[in-house]
Amino acid sequence: MIRIFLNCDYPTVLPKLKEKLEKSGFVLVEEGEEAALFVPQLSRGGWEKQVFERSSRGGAAVIVRKESVPAAEKLLKGSGAAVLPHDVPFPVLVGALQAEAKAGERLFAVSGELDRLRERLESEKLVHRAKLALMERGMNEEEAHRFLEKQAMDRRLSRRAVAEEILKGRAP
Repeated sequence: MIRIFLNCDYPTVLPKLKEKLEKSGFVLVEEGEEAALFVPQLSRGGWEKQVFERSSRGGAAVIVRKESVPAAEKLLKGSGAAVLPHDVPFPVLVGALQAEAKAGERLFAVSGELDRLRERLESEKLVHRAKLALMERGMNEEEAHRFLEKQAMDRRLSRRAVAEEILKGRAP
């Protein structure tokens, strides 16, 4: 079961598409989607921004008229969204949506790892600055490092928390 956001500008197409997707095991949602499917009118402005927004949180596919595929691909360059012609066979569409959902899962995992690495880098910067502050107070680098480590262990705090206290002037 894949949760999917559906945005279709064609009122006559929407019910049929919705029914076929639901029969194929997709769950149509408003938020928290794993993938998104857009069937936009290219003359309506702003739809490409929605695709970029959705594809930054998960996979996205866009269905347009056959003759509009190159224009849509140009508009969506760099978004990672799949652009499909309007006469794409339904099994191919399902496969594309499944692939986009998997891509969205990978994007979510990579994004989480990137956030963790940024947090770790920020912590290391703070610890380094705290060591420099301790060195300005007369400790050598090894003593400053040991002091930070010992304070963190003795007080059951993270090295980052101890470093923040040092930088705020609350610790020796």
